[in-house]
Amino acid sequence: MRRGTPVAVVIGTTAWAMAAGTGRWPCRGTPAEASRVIGAIDEALRPRWVVWSAATTRALVGDGVRIATSWDLAAVHRLWAGGWQADPARIWAHLHGLGIEGIPVAGQLDLSGAGGHDGDGPIRPDRYLRPEWVAGAWSDDPQHAAAWAAVVLEVAEAQQERLARHPHAEPSRALMTARSESTAELLAVELAHDGLPVDLVEAERIIGTAVGPRPPDPSAEAAARRARDRDVLDRVPNCDDIDLRNPENVKALLRRAGVEVPDTRAWRLEQHRADHPVVEALLQWRKAERIGTTFGYGWLDAHVGSDSRLRGDWSASDGAAGRMTAQAGLHNLPAELRPCIDAGPDHRFVRADLGQIEPRVLAAVSGDDGFRRASESDDLYAPVAKRLGVERSVAKVAVLAAMYGQTSGVAGRALHGLRTAYPAAMGFLDDADAEGRDGRDVFTFGGRRVRVGDELPEGVDAARAVAAARGRYARNAVVQGAAAELFKLWAVTVRARLAGSGVRIVLCLHDELLLHAPITEVDAATEAVLGGLQEAAGRWLAGRPPVRFVADLAVVRRWSDAKG
Repeated sequence: MRRGTPVAVVIGTTAWAMAAGTGRWPCRGTPAEASRVIGAIDEALRPRWVVWSAATTRALVGDGVRIATSWDLAAVHRLWAGGWQADPARIWAHLHGLGIEGIPVAGQLDLSGAGGHDGDGPIRPDRYLRPEWVAGAWSDDPQHAAAWAAVVLEVAEAQQERLARHPHAEPSRALMTARSESTAELLAVELAHDGLPVDLVEAERIIGTAVGPRPPDPSAEAAARRARDRDVLDRVPNCDDIDLRNPENVKALLRRAGVEVPDTRAWRLEQHRADHPVVEALLQWRKAERIGTTFGYGWLDAHVGSDSRLRGDWSASDGAAGRMTAQAGLHNLPAELRPCIDAGPDHRFVRADLGQIEPRVLAAVSGDDGFRRASESDDLYAPVAKRLGVERSVAKVAVLAAMYGQTSGVAGRALHGLRTAYPAAMGFLDDADAEGRDGRDVFTFGGRRVRVGDELPEGVDAARAVAAARGRYARNAVVQGAAAELFKLWAVTVRARLAGSGVRIVLCLHDELLLHAPITEVDAATEAVLGGLQEAAGRWLAGRPPVRFVADLAVVRRWSDAKG
């Protein structure tokens, strides 16, 4: 076994097994014993562990084992096939050209004679996986575990063969993306395990300032909500019938105050602050309501442990364009609560945020030489504005609008100039738009399939509207998806550089990395972040002209101390 050798591993209740090449190693033992052996092998030999999904690596991390790399069959399936569903039966069927609708279910009546029991092996005569094995029939028998590990290895080899012939992406880049996506699944498990450090005293103070002291019972909580409502309703006469949680009711409230709005979005209301005091009260009520109902005392109790760590489940891919996602408020924490994210007296946060990532990614994936030269500037929009002969703000709106499919207003007027100045970049987006309008799936730079959908409603106008929406989605997905791939490659590169240190990645927020580092290791964390970005960008763009990627860096005690 050499460094990087694929080694399949499955861990059951009382049996576990490994498989590599033609070898199989059945073992009997507890999951914790398996974790210890796997950890020792990983430290000594650094193989690439092949697993069905993050469920296996979750067990390892729970036992204190952090493997270096993996090949995650579910993550690679999502990359190749698109969408979210990636259970073993589906992965196997897809690779072997078997209909998804024919996947057998455990316990179903089988009149074809293709069924059997767990002693018949993992594969049925009709080539589907036996549902009993998928459900874990192998997990208490070492020989069965070894047979299941061999299936895992076979699936990995088939996936690698497919990616090596990827019809829509550079094969070497597709393989690199699959490895990066798999290691990002490891990182997602570690993020969920480690959590984000929270100052509970500060959190309770912030929540208390917004919604009052912690209510002793549900009736007191309901009374506090009614009091918050009254602070808004009392500013306009005869509004006892208004439900502030109903947008149409809120529009009626504003109408009675002489404020007419087409919708109640926050940015819309901001424009009417001076029109009537109820608008300001309503905006403040919304902030308090969000904290009180979503990020209040109940949220703290449910998601912050006794060790003052905020934890939620993480996914390395959202099933669409591939962005990382998290639960428990980790991806949408209100700005008001950021002061309670505290590194502690002996640690600091190293926060790094990719600057102007979407246009820089567009420059890379489109191969537009003029746009690539613009990326050499600290502020990409400045040279674009100069070339178009417009203000920087107009250039920024135009570039973002091009990626999101907006064609009206200021952006629309500047798009003609973009098409003339940067034809390859705009052509790349237009091609994706056309694919989406036609209902064809699109593919990212790294080879991820993004499903668009081919069904259109009846009626010319409705069909045209849906097709246009699909086009906008597709043109944005090829940029967002590529940006997600670069971000995750950066994150796992930083993870690898800091292996064995006391530094941990504790948050991956859109294009932002947040590291928790002992004060004595801040310099090492900073170097890993900046050096890791250059390494990741170089590998991602291998064989293509370089594009400059930049990161805004801050070392802070509290997350709120960082700008942005």
